[in-house]
This record gives sequence, C-alpha cells and structure tokens, in this order.
Amino acid sequence: MRKLLFFILLFGGTYGLFAQPISYKDAINKLSEANPNDYPESNVLNISNEWVKMDSLCHYVRTYEKFARVLRDGGKSQVADNYFSYDVNYDTLWIEKLELIKSDGSVLKLNPDSIFRRSSSSAIESYSNIYTETGWFLTGTVPGVETGDILHIVTKDSVFKSRMENNFFDRVDVEGFSAYFHKYYELVAPKSVKINLVEINKKDNLAKISIQERGDNKVYTISVGYVKPIIYEPGMDDSDFFAYYIMFTTVDSWQDISKWYYGLVEKHLKVNDSIKSKVKELITEAKNDSEKVAKIFYWVAQKIRYLGVDKEKDRPGYEPHDVTYTFATRGGVCRDKAALLVAMLREAGIKSDPILISVGYQLNKAAPVMWFNHAVAVAYGKDGKPRFYLDPTNETTKDFFPQYEEDNTYIIARKDGADLAIVPVSPPERNNTSISISTHINDDLSADISLTVKYKGLVDTYMRGSFMRKKDDQRKLYVEQLVKKINPAAIIKSVSYTNPEDKTKNMEIKAEFHVPVYVSQDKNYAFIPYNASKLKLSGMYNSCENVFGLSTRKYPFKLNNTFSVNLQEIIYSPFSMRKVVFPDFKPLDKSGFKFKAYMELAKDSKALITNVKFSVSKIHFKAEEYNELKKEISRISSYNNLFIIGKDFVK
Repeated sequence: MRKLLFFILLFGGTYGLFAQPISYKDAINKLSEANPNDYPESNVLNISNEWVKMDSLCHYVRTYEKFARVLRDGGKSQVADNYFSYDVNYDTLWIEKLELIKSDGSVLKLNPDSIFRRSSSSAIESYSNIYTETGWFLTGTVPGVETGDILHIVTKDSVFKSRMENNFFDRVDVEGFSAYFHKYYELVAPKSVKINLVEINKKDNLAKISIQERGDNKVYTISVGYVKPIIYEPGMDDSDFFAYYIMFTTVDSWQDISKWYYGLVEKHLKVNDSIKSKVKELITEAKNDSEKVAKIFYWVAQKIRYLGVDKEKDRPGYEPHDVTYTFATRGGVCRDKAALLVAMLREAGIKSDPILISVGYQLNKAAPVMWFNHAVAVAYGKDGKPRFYLDPTNETTKDFFPQYEEDNTYIIARKDGADLAIVPVSPPERNNTSISISTHINDDLSADISLTVKYKGLVDTYMRGSFMRKKDDQRKLYVEQLVKKINPAAIIKSVSYTNPEDKTKNMEIKAEFHVPVYVSQDKNYAFIPYNASKLKLSGMYNSCENVFGLSTRKYPFKLNNTFSVNLQEIIYSPFSMRKVVFPDFKPLDKSGFKFKAYMELAKDSKALITNVKFSVSKIHFKAEEYNELKKEISRISSYNNLFIIGKDFVK
C-alpha cells in the first residue's frame, strides 16, 4: 500500500508539478531517486525539456535538453550513443552542453567537439531517399557511462530556411519506446502564424495541452507525465497507427502541399528536340500504352545514372533540375529521374505526374506535413486513375515499382491540388512461389523425385538478389538444403537454376534426387509420406510463419507483403492406388489468409495428384486477430509427417 501511495504521489500529480520546464536540480533529484524496480520494462529513464521560438517566416531556434539515467547495464549504450541530423541548406545544429553526472553525485564536464564527429554525406543517403550532399549527422559515444549515471545534453538547432517556405511542422510523442519520467514542450509563435495542433490516437489523461497569448505571440505547451513505454514486439506494426502523438502544422490541407510541389517541379519539365527525338525512337514499335510506358521507363532507369549534385537554388533536395539538363548529362537523383520520366511519358501521350512518397511509413491524413523522403512518378490509364507507379532509381530493376514502396503515402504534384493517397498493395498472385514435385515410386519402394520451384514478383526479387550475392557452390548448397527439407535422406543427382543476371526470365530452381526408402509397409498396408507443409519451400511462407512465433501480442502486427504459394505434387506408383485413405485437410479463409488442399486419383489409379494453395491478401492486422490466426497457421504447419495410407496395393 505504501508503494502504491508513493507512486500516486510521484506520478499522479505530474501535471501539477511539471506543467512547466523541470529545472536542472529537480531533474537530477527525481532521476537519482527513481527506483529501477519501479520501471521493470526500461533500462533508461529520461526527462526532457524542449523550447521552440519561431518568427513570422517560420524560421526558428529549437533548444532541446535531455537528462537520461542508466537504470540497468543494458541501458549504457543507449545513453552513451547519440546522433543528431541537420542540413546546412536549411539549418545548423550544435551541442551547447554535455556532462555526465556520476552515481556518487560528481559531475564530469565534457567537450562535445572532442566526442562528436560530423559524418559523411553517404550516411544521410541511407537515412533519406531525398538525396542531398549537404545533409549531415553528428554522431558520438560518450565515454565512461556506467549504471546509475545521468547524461545531461543540451542541443540547439537554428532553422534559417523552411523546406516548404513559410511553413512549420513539428511532432511531440506522448507514447513511445523510451521511458520518460517527464516531457515538456513549448512553442512560441507569432499570432500572425496560424498553427494547427492535431492529436493523433488521443488517449485521455496522458498529456496536458495549453495555448495562451503572450504579447504578440501564442505559446503552446505540452506536458507529459510518466507513460509506460511501448514494448517492441517482432513483426509489430508501425507504432504511428496506435501510439498517441501530437502534430503541429501550418498547412490546412494536403492540396496545399500538392500545389506547392507542382509549382516547384512543373517549370522544369519542358522538353527539347533531343528528348522528343529519343521518345519517338523508343516508342516507334510500341503497340499500346503499356509498351510505351515500359520502353521509356527502362530507358530512364538504365541510361540515367543515379548521380546527384545539389545545385538547386530554391528548395535543395526537393526541386529537380531541368529535364533537359538531366537528359544531356545522363545523371540525376530520384527527383531528377522522376521528372525526366514524367516529361518523356507526356511527350509520348501518356498522362503522368511526379509524386512525393514517404517510403517506409505512412503519414496521417489528419495532419498535412511536407515529410516525404522520395520522389517517383505515376502514369494514368484511360479512366484517369493511376495505372502505373514508377520508380526509375534502380538501374537494374525488372518491376516498374518496388513492392517495398507499396502501402506508403504519397502526394501528386497537381496544379489544382491532390489529396494524400496510399499506394495499394499488390494482389497475392503477383508475389507467387510455384512448387512442382514429381515423385516416381519404384518397385523396391524407393523413389526418384523431381523438384521445380518458380518465383514471381517480390519473391523473385529476393531470390535474385540472394543468388547474385552467392558464389556458384553456395547457390547449389541452397538448392540442396531445400531438397533436404523434403526428405533428409535424399541423394541429390542434379541441381540447376536460372542465371540471376538474366532479368528477362523469372528465377527458377530445379533438382533431381533419389530417396532409398520412400514407402514403408506394415502387413497389407503401405504408407506414402506426404508433407503439405512443403509450403516452407517458399521463403515468403517462412517469414509469415515467423510473425506467429510469439505466444500472444499486445500491439497490432504486420506482414512484409502479400504473397501466394501453389504446390502441386504428383505421385506415380507401380501399384494400383484404388484403396487409399487421404489426409484430412481443413480449409482456411479468414482475415485475408486462405488455405486449401485437395487430392485426386488419376484415371488409371496409378497416380495421385495433390494440390495445395496458400495466400495472404492483406498485411495489417489487429492484435485481437493474432491468437486465432496463430492457431490456424500452427494447424497448417502441422500438416507434415502425414501419410497417404494404401491397402492391398496391387501391381
């Protein structure tokens, strides 16, 4: 009871205590007094203060102060390793204070310049597909951090140019993966600047929001007391779908961003005679719009090198070069290649537009922000609806659009404005693994077996990439390991596979092997092994199965992509198979998951044809769907070590 009362006194009055910045002294005292046993789910406990002071042009200075105490040994690296990003075209960032408060109360003053280093531009490329060679990371590891220590760091970020002129965007996480004893956020902005405050996935009593006038300014404050952190679960969905966070934006609608981007790119899309001539050459033999799109897409993807130099004066990182410049130099980054592709498609009579996309996450429709990280294109069908999404940044691509970019939000550059949209996910048939097995049972009850596995769509991309990274002996070993999944006693006779460098063909692997003892007998009965879980020969199925490895889930979960697996096995026997008993397979059709297995005898009763089909048509799932789906996947996975039972087999 005393512990519960202490907890209420400590946290129940958080808003009253900390509806303002927490002082240095109070932050150190509160963190030092915290008992690690009260935070069993966390290795680190934090306190933060954040002040943003903005002018009428939406330029601002952000001061960020953080106190982080190491509760357990596992939190030492979390506290010691720090990084910050900035782009010299838009802002500058520096570390104003860095100190380590030891568990005995002593304070070590540290020199940030001796610890933090500015990373090369190549690091920022992996952070964002919006290429900029003026974006940087400040990274550093604070030495001597021990359990019980508190790191105190203060940074300042001065934004002298907004990425979308005269606009401001910011975010405050109320719920997150890190444990915060207290968060304080303050934004001071001129009254003349209209700011929309949007609460996403709001939960009552977790944050206190205040908006007050102070002279010519409005002051927005957010105070957050202790909120239990989100505990990461493998395969969990993006926390933005369920965690509470607060957005600030000066943009009233997504149409405004669409119009802004149109104004930024449209002036660069004018073609010259050289581009016109190339388009005419490319589409001369094209029979329809699909072939025109393909001819132009592959030319831009393969002939324009991914090469970037920031020379744009208006909005570096977002504004493309003139398409005539990109065409002449045969080089450009995502925004340049997308712009050239759009210009050439339009010249060919294909309606097309540039689009900005948020690769790896979805933006929320309720809060319009210019937070995209990649530029691609869209081509429309005769009905005016998007028909092809096109990303020409991969010079060796086979697909117009990589499927890992599906299910992401995008905005079209359009004169009259467009709303935020989501790239639809592919149907499961597009990402298909087709498995064919031909089993010939011999008179001595051994078997000679042929295996063919064909890959299509994203699974082809994965297999191709994997095989391109492997040496020949490693490729053969991979196929041999697949064979051993069918029968560990298999004696492999031959292995072959498609050349992964040949992008005109889908990946395909083949194997021939012999099983010395395939059919077992007991008196008048014969037992033919049957494994419906040969679905596991598909890597897609394995990755799906892995998502269901937890006993239960608290949060929504996600599959990487839709997919399907088709398995056909024909078992030829020297004996009549008229008197056979088939395994009983229960079908599945639930929450986008489908499974069906069936068997039939050939007319001569000497061949048994089996078919198994499995598919997943959606990727986002609620936590409450998990347990039932887990049972179903476990049931399907249990369809191994089964037997087709035959009686009185007769030659």
